[in-house]
Amino acid sequence: MRALVTASPRPVGPVTQFALLLVPIVMNCFLFVYTVLGWIIDGRDKLNWSIEAGGVALWVGLGVPFFAVLVIAWVRLRGGRWRHPLVLSSVGHGVLALLLALAIVIARQA
Repeated sequence: MRALVTASPRPVGPVTQFALLLVPIVMNCFLFVYTVLGWIIDGRDKLNWSIEAGGVALWVGLGVPFFAVLVIAWVRLRGGRWRHPLVLSSVGHGVLALLLALAIVIARQA
């Protein structure tokens, strides 16, 4: 069974790779816009924003790294290398999501 997995020239097909790259890009773009919004609004809007900001930072900020770990594990099980674009992208998107979640927590306190 192991010979069949490592013998494939492409561990992940192009359509699957596109779909797995699209999810963290969309979620990180949402998180970025949400973070910037928290830094620029004030008054009553800031109060309303801060009510739900903790949940957004928790679920999206931790959901993207969790998704990234699953993608890395799946690519490695399929025979992909550590330098596979999905692995590198997952690491980058996971770190970015954590940094954006931290920015939301900081903006919430300010």
